[in-house]
Amino acid sequence: MAFDVSLLGMGYFSLDAAAVDKSPSEMVITDEKEETFYIVSREVYEDGPKQEGYKIVVNEGE
Repeated sequence: MAFDVSLLGMGYFSLDAAAVDKSPSEMVITDEKEETFYIVSREVYEDGPKQEGYKIVVNEGE
């Protein structure tokens, strides 16, 4: 079963905007197209998006 992207919440079209809005304990991820960015916790990332090819573009603490 494919990962349901709607579970990631609101997407950002700007990496800068997502990076500013995230808390220090969250990360910003994106899919292979790098068109939409999502703020998620490490647990959420590990439970689905990671297996679907999403990559981390801003780590926790950055």
